[in-house]
Formats: sequence, C-alpha cells, structure tokens
Amino acid sequence: MPPAEPHRLRLSLVFQLGLLLVGAVLLAVTVLGAAVALNLRAGFSDYLRAQDEHWLDRFAEVAAAAVTERGLAALTGSPGALRPLFEAVAPADGSAPHPGPGGPSGLAGPGGPGGPPHLPGPGGRPPPGALRTPERLSLVDPGGRPLSGRPLAPQDVSAERPIVVGGHTVAQARLARVAFATADVDAAFLARQYRGIVQTALLLTLLATVGAVWVGRRWLRPVRDVQHAARRVAQGAFDVRLAPHGNDELADLSRDINAMATSLQQLEASRRRWMAELSHEMRTPLAVLRGEVEALVDGMRPLTAAAMLSLQEEASRVTRLVEDFHQLALSDLRALPCSFAPVQPAALLRDALARVQPRAASAGLHLDLDEAGAPPLAHWDPQRIGQLLSNLLENSLRYTDAPGRVVVQLRLDGAGRAVLCVDDSAPGVPAGDHARLFEPLYRVDASRSRRLGGSGLGLAICRAIVRSHGGHIEAGASPLGGVRVVVTLPLQPEGGA
Repeated sequence: MPPAEPHRLRLSLVFQLGLLLVGAVLLAVTVLGAAVALNLRAGFSDYLRAQDEHWLDRFAEVAAAAVTERGLAALTGSPGALRPLFEAVAPADGSAPHPGPGGPSGLAGPGGPGGPPHLPGPGGRPPPGALRTPERLSLVDPGGRPLSGRPLAPQDVSAERPIVVGGHTVAQARLARVAFATADVDAAFLARQYRGIVQTALLLTLLATVGAVWVGRRWLRPVRDVQHAARRVAQGAFDVRLAPHGNDELADLSRDINAMATSLQQLEASRRRWMAELSHEMRTPLAVLRGEVEALVDGMRPLTAAAMLSLQEEASRVTRLVEDFHQLALSDLRALPCSFAPVQPAALLRDALARVQPRAASAGLHLDLDEAGAPPLAHWDPQRIGQLLSNLLENSLRYTDAPGRVVVQLRLDGAGRAVLCVDDSAPGVPAGDHARLFEPLYRVDASRSRRLGGSGLGLAICRAIVRSHGGHIEAGASPLGGVRVVVTLPLQPEGGA
C-alpha cells in the first residue's frame, strides 16, 4: 500500500491575493513614509536653521544699537545680563521690533522701560524665535576673545553674525547648535506629522485589504467555473460549456476550455463512429469468409481451386482493411514514416497509370495524361507517392460512370511545388461533401461503394501521405462533371534530405 501523501496547507487565491496586495501596500507605505519622515526631518532642521539665522540678524541689529548707545559694556557680563537684548528682538516671524518710549533702540517692551516683552502666540506660548535663550548665545570680540556667554567650538555654531557699528565690526554673535526639535512646539509639530503618516498607512492598508478581498472574489468566480468545467470534462462530460465574461485572460481561459471540450467531443464522436463503422466493415468480409469455410466443412461446396481463390480474396480484403486502418492510426499519432529518395515524378505517374490502364479500358473509361510541365526531379518516398497515385486513380475508376474520362495533370506552380490534378467525369459530389471526402469511412453513396468493393479509407490515406510530405490536398468540382482532387507537394520536404 503506497504511503499517504502528506497534508499540504492550501491557501485560497483570495487569501494569496490579499497577502500580496496588503504586503505591497505596506511596503510602499513604509518606504514612502520613511522617505517623507526623513525629508520632513531634514527640511525642518533647515527651517530651524533659517529661523536661527533670521533671529541672529535681528539680534545683531539690536546689539549694534545697544553698543552705539552704551558701548561694549552692553555686550559683556553674564548671559542673564543680555536678556534685555533678547526681549528687544522681535519674534522670528518677520515683524519689526517694538520700540518703547525709552529710546530708538527698542530695548523696552510695549509698557515702557522694563515692561513685559512682546510675546505673541496662542495661550501665551512663545513662538519658536522667542525660545532662543541667552545660554545659546556667545559674543566674542574681533580677535575671538569671549565677551559674554560660553565659548563655542566651530562645529557647535549654528549661525554667526557680525555686530557692526559705524562701519566697523565690534563683535561677533554666535548661536550654539541645539538638539533637533527640542522646543515643545517644534516637537509637537513633528509628532503631528508622524501621526498623520502612520494613520495614512493604516487607512491605505485597510483599503488594500478590502480591495484585495473584492478583486480576489471577482477573479475567483470564473476560476472556479473553469475548475468545475475541467473536472466534468475529465469525467467524460464533453458537452460542458462556459460563458466567458469580459476580454481578459480569464475570459480567454474559458474560451480555451470550450474549444478543448468541443475538440474532445468531436474526437469522441469520431472514435465511436470509427468503432461502429470498423465493426461494420469487418463484419461483411468475415461473414462471407465464415460462410465459405462452413460450406466447405459441411461438404455443401467442394474444395476446388475456385473455392480456395474466393477464400483468398476475402482474406486479402480483410488484410487490406486492417492495413489501411493501421496506417490511419499511425498518421493520427504521428506523421507516416517515409524513406525519402530522389525520384522522377513523371515516371511514377506513368507507372501508376500503366497499372490501372487495363481495368479502365474494361470499365469503359479513357485515361488522359498531361505531364508537359512536370518537374524533372523530386525528393519523395517512392512507395508512399505510388500508393497516393494508386488510391487517387482507384477512387476515380470506382466512382466514374461509363463511358467516362479521367484526366491526370502534373505541373510546377509559381512557388516551385509539384501540383497533381486528377479530374473525372460524372457523377459528381454535392458541394458540401467535398471536404468530407477525406474523412475515414465517409461515402456519399454507401451501398454503391460496398458493391464496388471500396473500404472508404483510400482518400483518408492519401491525405495522411500528403501531410507526411508537407503538402496539401483538397477536393472540388471538376469541369468534366465529376470530382477534381488537387495535390500540392514540395519538391524537397522538410526532413527529407
């Protein structure tokens, strides 16, 4: 007993599509969110740096005014001593400082000297420019000696501006670099942006999940229909058909399933017809053969040479029928095996006509040959082509009324291919039956063909031989009143070298 196949986890198409879409959205949102966050952080740092430079420009103006009024003593002392200068600097919003009644320097607030500074903002919260404290400021003279504040290394300086009085630089104002977004308002702004990015990512993920489920179910419905149809076809229900919707790959798959079912239905009908007609064809010669043998065994018919010849003819007929079916079976599986060799097409045609000439004369039929345009040489299988010519001529001899005529023409066409045309006189074949003449066991008049001894396989074998040589065969109405069969063969078939 073979071991049981291990159980495998089965993931539905909807689940797989959902995972794919959600994963793709998460990846895109993560990458985009990280890029936006990094860009926002860098941009916000540039914004703070620009605010520092703008504030330091205003401080340099206020400090120059203070030096003009009080000298360098206005810039010396502890960081707390510089607070009046800080209070005199307008917020970093582009507005001008508010000069107080104490003088043009604007060192006093709107309430007068020593009054409260101008600090706009909701709820009394100072704007970012007002949060620049004296502890961040460092003042040095032109020689680099400290005047106020702590000394700063070059890498710790966020911005630097000269304090110019009377066209001369009297000091340098330097602002220390601080950690990123230390102010409450700055940190709150960034946090709000980050929260927006995360909320957008969650919303997009939810939309992707819903969309994946909807699209997956929409795609899964025709897939399940195809799966159900394929199972029914595998069980032998070749009449199943699907209704394609749309013009996408799933609709094409439904059409392919319909085409496959149609083809299998035709093959099954052909197989059943073959079985029925083969049994019918085999029954007649076998019944005759059995009757002959029983008559000889019972003594009702003497064992004479004529009796033995009759048995031989019936056995030959069964043998030919079996051999014809064997060749057709081979042609259905693959191209008939051929042994290609250089041949003279006109010589093959003359030999075939010579073999049937006596029978044609006795049947009251006249054979005409036109080989004026025949190719001098071709690379064919001489035995297969000989069988092709014999079958075509036999078909004309059986189905042409006397007195009648059969015309055979061999020529080259414009593409350098050999064209064989066989025309016979009345009776003809209805126009709708021309294409079916090459079907195995097909006869326009079944009773007549059995009376003449035909198996109904000759033209089908002709088509198999022509295909094995890479050619084409077709039937149509003949100007003589019967049937015209046209065979087109390449002089050098592929694989015939």
